[in-house]
Order: sequence, then structure tokens, then C-alpha cells
Amino acid sequence: MITQPSLSRATRGRRIDVDAFRRILQNQLREREALIGELDPRAAPHLDVVAWSTTQSSKRVVGQITRALGRIAAGTFGTCTGCFEPIAKDRLAVVPHAELCVTCQGRAEQAP
Repeated sequence: MITQPSLSRATRGRRIDVDAFRRILQNQLREREALIGELDPRAAPHLDVVAWSTTQSSKRVVGQITRALGRIAAGTFGTCTGCFEPIAKDRLAVVPHAELCVTCQGRAEQAP
């Protein structure tokens, strides 16, 4: 029998369709990995700066998506890794791999 991870404080009492987010994240991961594979042969700053920049950005997002899938597996998806409060459903709808709530993201972007 497979046991489901317990719901985090962020998902308890809220209706977050974790399975839907898992599918979205898995699709985004496949798309990013395909893009990286396509651009990688020419992704060097001295060969194709746009391909290089896109590949670097996609690699960062792949890391964020992978961590989000890990949070789903751990049962902590939807919880801010900064303040441990729930991440707004609207934010997750736009950025499903978000690690931080809007407040903590704002602080992170303002930090030197």
C-alpha cells in the first residue's frame, strides 16, 4: 500500500489540486529539457549569445521545477520556503514552481 505524504499546513484546509500541479510541472520540465537539448550544441556565449542565455535561464527553471516536484513528494508544496506560510493559489497558478510567497519574493528581490 502506498501512503500519501501528510498535507502541509499550507495545503491543509485549502483546495490545491496537487496532482494537477504535478502534471503541469512535469510537462514544463519536459519542455524545458527539450529546449535545452535543442539549443545546447550552440549554446556558448561566443557562438550564439541568445541560445546561451536561453539555456542558462532554462537550466535555472529546471532546478526550480525539480525542487517543486520534490516539495510535492515531501507534502510541502504550496508552503513558502522563507516564512513557511501558504503561497497564494493565484501565485501558484502563474508560477507553479514558486518557492516563495509574494512577500518573501519581494524581499529576496530587494536584497543586495
